[in-house]
Amino acid sequence: MNIVPATHRAKKLAIHIGGDAARQVDIMLERQILKGQTASRRDFPAGTLGCLGGALPAQGNACFFTGAPINGPDVREIVDADAAARLFSQYDGAFTGVFLDAERQVLVVATDCLGMQPLYMRHADGELTFVSETKAIRGDPDPAAWGAFISIGHPISERSLMQDLVRVPPASILTYDCARQRLDIRRYWQWPDPSDAWRGYDFLSSLEQDIHACAAFGDSGTLLLSGGFDSRLLLFLLERAGIPIHALIIAHEDEYGDADGRLAEAVATLTDVPFRKAYPPPGFFSSSAYLDYLRASDAGYPSLDLFIAKVASHLPGTAVWDGLVPGFVFMPLHQPEGGFDTYLQQEIRGPYSAIWRAAKVLFKREVVEAMHDGFAEDLRAEVSRLPHDAHGLSRFVIENRSRNRASMNPLKVYANRAEAFTPGLSKDFMAHAATIPFEEKRHSRFYRRLFAQLDKRALGVPFLSGGELMKGEWFSPAYSRERLRNAYYNQRTRHPSLFPGGRRSGVERSAFLGEHLLEENDKWLHPRVHERLKGISPENYLAWKLLFHWKAWQWVHENKLERTLGSLGVP
Repeated sequence: MNIVPATHRAKKLAIHIGGDAARQVDIMLERQILKGQTASRRDFPAGTLGCLGGALPAQGNACFFTGAPINGPDVREIVDADAAARLFSQYDGAFTGVFLDAERQVLVVATDCLGMQPLYMRHADGELTFVSETKAIRGDPDPAAWGAFISIGHPISERSLMQDLVRVPPASILTYDCARQRLDIRRYWQWPDPSDAWRGYDFLSSLEQDIHACAAFGDSGTLLLSGGFDSRLLLFLLERAGIPIHALIIAHEDEYGDADGRLAEAVATLTDVPFRKAYPPPGFFSSSAYLDYLRASDAGYPSLDLFIAKVASHLPGTAVWDGLVPGFVFMPLHQPEGGFDTYLQQEIRGPYSAIWRAAKVLFKREVVEAMHDGFAEDLRAEVSRLPHDAHGLSRFVIENRSRNRASMNPLKVYANRAEAFTPGLSKDFMAHAATIPFEEKRHSRFYRRLFAQLDKRALGVPFLSGGELMKGEWFSPAYSRERLRNAYYNQRTRHPSLFPGGRRSGVERSAFLGEHLLEENDKWLHPRVHERLKGISPENYLAWKLLFHWKAWQWVHENKLERTLGSLGVP
């Protein structure tokens, strides 16, 4: 098995070629953190490529990856730009591949088959910039992308929240001739058409092959174990593969009294997997740990009050296993019956929704119009390029929501603290998994067949997925007990006075909300925004939250988030 050595792997990258705009690039490439070592960083001047070892091309060719490339050729075979353009496409896993042919002055960059490994690009006026994180560069907000942020919680298509900075398309080989300033892009893998390719395919063996490939990097890692389907699948696959791991369970006490954590503990106990259970502290959304999460996420999607931010704060400084791809192809998450029409009605918040009313309180009229109209046009373009059926909707969800939300793409946040292993991110696996019909995945049918084939013990504990409690085995006392627990929790929440020590649960109000969000002049905000808000009341709480995300994004990208908010919260 060919493993990309640590000398050719990096944690983050920032590349700029041409012009003076390189002064705007603040994040340089960071060497992959090795056991017992700290990350190394290097700044680079205009007109050069930041990489391991220093500025190029003075030091010759450069070849490196971010992420965890697997199942590919020996990296020593990548000797020039032609070889890079040919061989990068053979790798699986989450990765960005970079090769600079110093003699020919040609840069080759590749993305993984679903574009999950974050990579952004700005290309204009003879300058080319690639970054792993949007906060590496400066720029104005993109109104259309912010319209998507308000409407659906994340950018769509290839947009980022920054003007003129775009996600590099999935499964792409980019070749840049530095002398001629010419950029060529070709796709090496296409989303499969509907077919019966999934029938007879050994999905479990394919995932196990990826697991062995990831484990070969040298760290067996920690499994993020929940009460859901995909982490349980990973647990039993890791057990079958003979890879010893520990599990990390994060208590989720504000959802059904931590039903998710209880089910995860039951599964760990069932398999004798050692685990650690972490309890997020009260006041998390007023803490420095939450500010760390905002920085790690580029403040790129709504996160205030969301549980995923608490999960990230407990990650160990080693590799973590997180079920990225299986959960999206084996279950129709966020894909309702009825296809696109039902999805758009269910998921897209329209101009008269509460969040858009909040936007109208905050922003100038022309800004709100640019946000709404820009998103509407992007949405029409995205939907029109796809089949208007369940197959097209599945692709839309994976290419947009899955790539851009941290709760679904651990590569956006976890990589700041740990290496994320995501089995299932391979061309052959997706060529078959993406053809599984919607009907086969409904009500967790496909997952149950996989568990019955893999290890029937996996069905001995109920599941909690998307906030819904589901049976494991058809006749399950554990399921009945959990139903009673949930009923008790719901009654205690709704009628706290009827229960000893009961209290009404509510959303934690972050100390980061307040007048300080309006202290700076902001050309995008309404001139009377101070008067319109007038304190954090229940009526305008949503507007304050949106304002917080707007200002946090700016401060993250100006490298002053901690300086601005750090003194307001708790340690």
